[in-house]
Amino acid sequence: MAEIIAVLNQKGGSGKTTTAVNLATALAKKGKKIALVDFDPQGNATTYLGLMKREMKNTMRDVLHEKIDAKDAVRITEYDGLELIPSNIKLSGIEGYLNAQTSPISVLKSKLKNIKEDYDYIFIDAPPTLNIIATNVLTAADSVIIPIQADPFALEGMVDLLEVIDIIAEDLNSPTEIKGVLITKFRANTKLGKEVKAEVQKYFKNELFKTTIPDNIKVSEAPGYNKPVIVYDPDCAGSKAYIELADEFLARENNE
Repeated sequence: MAEIIAVLNQKGGSGKTTTAVNLATALAKKGKKIALVDFDPQGNATTYLGLMKREMKNTMRDVLHEKIDAKDAVRITEYDGLELIPSNIKLSGIEGYLNAQTSPISVLKSKLKNIKEDYDYIFIDAPPTLNIIATNVLTAADSVIIPIQADPFALEGMVDLLEVIDIIAEDLNSPTEIKGVLITKFRANTKLGKEVKAEVQKYFKNELFKTTIPDNIKVSEAPGYNKPVIVYDPDCAGSKAYIELADEFLARENNE
């Protein structure tokens, strides 16, 4: 049965979607069966994987509204082992629908139940917010990966996110594990980069991935070509880092 992993940070520009897409693709290339759930109304993960989001039918919104089953929303991507449940702007405004439900924070969890048997891991690309959508993501997730951009405000707002994780764990009597914290857009040769990494290490200790994602132009270019960077330029520093992250991710899984 799949582990459901949220990729979440309410601070924009953290590399959330880039991490969700590239880690999912890298794990698929290593033989894992992966589903990526695009739960962001911007639909960036959908576009990143080469699907035309504006033309999409049978999206996450339709799943939430019970028009279709989650299995019927799954799209096969061009990458073996990686499948996608897409989203687009029609997911906007879903907060009102969620709030009107009997169990508003558990809607997504109930919708993903019947696809858990089909995958090794299900990644959810969450929106950069802490509203009811993000709360649904955390309730559905078994664990969370938190990407943090290497800048002076890296830890800004993290206390809020951790409080939400703790509140959900307390309310549901089911703690959400922090699978890992990932530093992105990292410049190892700068004083600032080293200081940010040291501060994050102090705050998160064992949760911090040893792998860091460099501030690499190819990582920034890849979405414009609708390809994961590990496909767009497999030999660039960003690609090598995401492959290394997948290896570290699997090593952690094997040691648990």
